[in-house]
Amino acid sequence: MMIQYAVEMAEKAGMDDSIAKIVRRKEKQVKFHRSEISIVKEWESTTLEIFMAKGKKVLTLEIENPDRKKIRKAIKDGKGIVEILADKEHYYGIGENDGEYVDKKMYDERVDDEKKLLSLANRTIDDAIKQSEEVAGIIYAGKEEIELATSRGMNEGDRNSWLSLSVRAFSSEKASGHSVRCARTFPSLKKDAGNEAGKIAAMASSHPKKIERGKYDVIFSHLSFANLISYMADFASAFYVDSGMSFLSGKIGKEIGSEKLSVTDSGINPEGIASRKFDDEGIATGETPIIHKGKLESYLHNTSTAHKHGTRTTGNAGIISPSPWNEVVKPGDISLEEMIEGVKKGLYITNVWYTRFQNYMEGDFSTIARDGAFLIENGDISHPVEGIRVSDSMPRILKNVEMLSNDIRQIYWWEVEVPVFTPHALVKNVNITKSFL
Repeated sequence: MMIQYAVEMAEKAGMDDSIAKIVRRKEKQVKFHRSEISIVKEWESTTLEIFMAKGKKVLTLEIENPDRKKIRKAIKDGKGIVEILADKEHYYGIGENDGEYVDKKMYDERVDDEKKLLSLANRTIDDAIKQSEEVAGIIYAGKEEIELATSRGMNEGDRNSWLSLSVRAFSSEKASGHSVRCARTFPSLKKDAGNEAGKIAAMASSHPKKIERGKYDVIFSHLSFANLISYMADFASAFYVDSGMSFLSGKIGKEIGSEKLSVTDSGINPEGIASRKFDDEGIATGETPIIHKGKLESYLHNTSTAHKHGTRTTGNAGIISPSPWNEVVKPGDISLEEMIEGVKKGLYITNVWYTRFQNYMEGDFSTIARDGAFLIENGDISHPVEGIRVSDSMPRILKNVEMLSNDIRQIYWWEVEVPVFTPHALVKNVNITKSFL
């Protein structure tokens, strides 16, 4: 096997630790624009990643379309580079798996069937255009095979499939609706995204108005709350904590959110887009509570960061930086309609774009509300609003979570790079400013 050959060559080159991971991936894209399918693309790639360590000197290499000749050359060149590198102070080797591999992930060999993808695109367009004037969107479907070997004797394989649909419907220049659906298999994907996007666009077109800056109780939709939780999950990586780039630094065991809020990182969720059998060290993935009833329970670790923090790896390697898998927000027991009825003066924000942090350690950020935002008055949606921005801090948002709905949805698209299973969230006293002068 190519991965075993790479590990053996690294050992012969004098490396103390080595990991080889090969990923064979196929992916299709269907893009629609101005209510018509415009592009169908397909990609295939084979990539070999090699990690090499001598003492505390570490190096990662990547080879496209690998063969034995390329592997030998890469490792020979890599050895020369390793010899002149500075030590990585907090490198403590790679882990040795002592847990059981859990693989209950859903898999669909035909997830990228082109006929089905085109049918899905046409259905989405037809559903959305009933309530809007124009539709655009994109579908990705793919599958991959992963093989990984380490100098600790691990040699395992994994396979994954995924499908994601993102659609925007436009009722006017300033009125749009956005909906996302994703799944690991075609049969499990809900096909109603077009209808939802069209409905939001129609609502947003009804005379949008500007509102005053200030504090509002905000209901964040699945899309918008997933955006915030995905960033929180990144900040839970011990790499960002140790780099001085996380508002969660020094907060283990402390209250960092509302007692209504519990978030778990899961690498084994059967429906999770990012679920994996093992991490990049070959350690079995699992479930790691990050926040439990408002208290910060854990960072996400690989072997080296765990050693530094005096704990165990959570099965989230990245060799250099531990990374999240899928985030699961525990739902509440109230419907969206009941949530809206309980708001005297507030906003319903269906989506946010361009989330940017001004201060990582404090968690200060801003993000623009797009694709339908609505004023709530006395328990009813009053009218659409335009030109608003959420300008607040992540700690305040997490602590002010007042309610979570009983419906949960997986969100994954280019503004939510970490898949998140989330309900709607009512957050009190959110600072709202204008998105333009």
